[in-house]
Amino acid sequence: MHSSVEMERYLTAALKKQQDKRYVIGAFYESSHWMLVVFYLRDNIAYIFDSDQATKKKWEIKSCLSLAWKRYSFRAGTRNMSKKKTSFK
Repeated sequence: MHSSVEMERYLTAALKKQQDKRYVIGAFYESSHWMLVVFYLRDNIAYIFDSDQATKKKWEIKSCLSLAWKRYSFRAGTRNMSKKKTSFK
């Protein structure tokens, strides 16, 4: 299992590498099942698709995604440098 620091670093690097894209799609494994995250880079929105209603809105990875987004926006996110907070839906 990876630490939250490792996950955040990986996510930050992935967002930076894909910064010229409109959106980035990724899968992650948490709470014994897979979920899908879709980042709309220009709009500061991340959709998390989770079929397990019991874990919805309690994702451990949410804080990693949020921190990775902040670091991405600060370091490489020249496309959208607004102060708008990332919205998770």
